[in-house]
Amino acid sequence: MSNQNRDYPAASAVGQARTRPLILSALCALLTAALTVTITLEFDRFLSISLHGAYKWLLLGLFVVLTTWISANFCQSLIGTVSLLAGRRRGTSPSDRVIGRRLAVVIPIYEEDPEAVHAGLEQVFASLSTESRLNGFHLFILSDSRKDETIQAEIAACRHLRLKFDAADRIFYRQRKDNRGRKAGNIQDFVETWGGAYEFALVLDADSRMDGPAVQRLADELDGDPQLGLVQTWVRPVRGTTPFGRMQQFATSVYGQASAEGVRLLMGDSATYWGHNAMMRVQAFAECCGLAELPGHAPLGGEILSHDFVEAAMLRRGGWKVKVVADRLGSFEEPPPSLLAHAARDRRWCQGNLQHIQLLVADGIGWTNRLHFFMGALAYLASPIWMMFLVVGAVGLLSTAPGLSAISEAAPVSLPSDVHVDPWLLVAIPLGMLFLPKVIGTLLTMADPVLRRGHGGVLALFFSMLAEMVFSTLNAPVMMLLHTRFVGEIIAGASSGWKPGKRTGEQAALVDVLSAHGVHMMIGVVAAAAIGWASLEALAIASPVIAGLILSAPLTMAGSSPALGAAMRRVGLYLIPEEVHPPKVLTDGG
Repeated sequence: MSNQNRDYPAASAVGQARTRPLILSALCALLTAALTVTITLEFDRFLSISLHGAYKWLLLGLFVVLTTWISANFCQSLIGTVSLLAGRRRGTSPSDRVIGRRLAVVIPIYEEDPEAVHAGLEQVFASLSTESRLNGFHLFILSDSRKDETIQAEIAACRHLRLKFDAADRIFYRQRKDNRGRKAGNIQDFVETWGGAYEFALVLDADSRMDGPAVQRLADELDGDPQLGLVQTWVRPVRGTTPFGRMQQFATSVYGQASAEGVRLLMGDSATYWGHNAMMRVQAFAECCGLAELPGHAPLGGEILSHDFVEAAMLRRGGWKVKVVADRLGSFEEPPPSLLAHAARDRRWCQGNLQHIQLLVADGIGWTNRLHFFMGALAYLASPIWMMFLVVGAVGLLSTAPGLSAISEAAPVSLPSDVHVDPWLLVAIPLGMLFLPKVIGTLLTMADPVLRRGHGGVLALFFSMLAEMVFSTLNAPVMMLLHTRFVGEIIAGASSGWKPGKRTGEQAALVDVLSAHGVHMMIGVVAAAAIGWASLEALAIASPVIAGLILSAPLTMAGSSPALGAAMRRVGLYLIPEEVHPPKVLTDGG
């Protein structure tokens, strides 16, 4: 369909839709700049007491980058929070049009547990079938699996679904022989081979679950706006059995909506796509989203790993809208069960996001999508910048210690007794910006009677928030070192490959945990001894970072324990509404 043949809304409505995100983005930029300048001036005043020259400017430059990053994320959540406090905006009015015959539900899979996929699809199919206007939809299981035993199990699961729902003409299985392009190529193959028969396609992951009302809402959004090419839901993790998984689902449920609402408001019609739990207009995707390989070889060239961000940008470049729905719909996924499983997935995302740096100068990409590419890359580049900042600061501090006169001459630092700038303040402000959205999200949840009960009540919410803050603080330095390693490996030319994600909640093996965290614990011990030798006050300030490193192995072991996760659930820690009153789409065997 050409742009000329589309039905466009009135010019005034289009103007308002385009102007609102621009105004809010400008406000977010101003708030970010104001916070960054204010904090940086305070830090500069602190440094100027004892530092001068290139060493000072290096520390200050690193600090500016990190503070801007924290401030930008804080302001996004703040804008989302204000919107939620102001009340719910009007959604798309449902129509009476039957959408089912125009809808395909597609689930690309690669070496997944066939029984788990089957259980999820059974509940999704049943839930969608209860919506009268979705009757007649078709389900496509798109396999890229390579192992014969996995393929045979997938075929058996598909046959069982067909028999259960008497839907041999509505449930289809395809095993792709040539799996180039990975997931993006799998979806592209569907669009090119079968997509012409459908107007809309709901894209799910192997661990996705969506209920009928949520899918109907997305279909109404697309049906009501012929310019809308894709609509993405806010996805909530559920069914976590380990402390790590339960913490993630609690954090998303309580804090996540403000951030998603901020994305919705700031990105407007140029929003993002997270690759699943979203509905696309098939013709728009066919027009715009055939992805070429990036120049050069992997890991920074070749196949695009984080294809979803790019596909959203390509849709927007083609004149289509891309929106995020930040409402609390029945749109779910499963969290990784441990920090090690999370890190394995993050390694692939890191490579994909760094690939996007090439696209910052691509022709026709809107500024909102370019900014999204940049922020995605910075999410991983921030870790090596943090590490450089901490190392440079530690070198300056250690130069004050006895016997290190050579370092002292290279980077002279003196801490006079009349320092009037409280160094604790410089720690408290960034931590405040990280924690304040969590506190506000918890208070908003407490103020809603239904959500408050669904999260276990006031006391359970409060203690769960404190436990999540402590764990995320201790976990941050470990992720900093992991991300720094990932970035270094990618720059050195190591690609992540294509491995299936680990989704089951099993206790991590001690040998794997020690292999992953042995270096982290050693760094923590050495840093504690060195910094404590130079300054006990500095050791106290750095204690969250050092404690997180020293305790990394036991924390990962505890975080991957299903038994400890079950105990947390019994006492109401990290409780979410989907556990208190599980929706049918999350209940297997019903």
